[in-house]
Amino acid sequence: MHHSEPVRSVPVARDPQGYWTHPLFFTPADGREHGMPGEFDAWLAQHHLHYALCWMESEASPACMAAWNAGDNDISRWQPARPAGEGWFIGSVHDTEDGPVCVWLRGTSCETP
Repeated sequence: MHHSEPVRSVPVARDPQGYWTHPLFFTPADGREHGMPGEFDAWLAQHHLHYALCWMESEASPACMAAWNAGDNDISRWQPARPAGEGWFIGSVHDTEDGPVCVWLRGTSCETP
């Protein structure tokens, strides 16, 4: 895959558990699970993107959170809230050490002055 391919909105097809990652989303170097400090920021800059995070614990229904806290890894009932402004698209819906998160992306050209 050519590295200069623009990262744009694509149809989101979350898996049965509710997870999904954009095919061109950031991948840590050398097969590491997590990026090195600054690596994600460099990827954003390379692709002229900004990001915003939405955490499931801040948005999901109490029932959804109760199921999650009881060990149910199905987050498909959670519909992450789109950030304010134009041009946002989902980069990834995945679990982290701090719980499920949605990474929203948009091109830097979408910023309003």
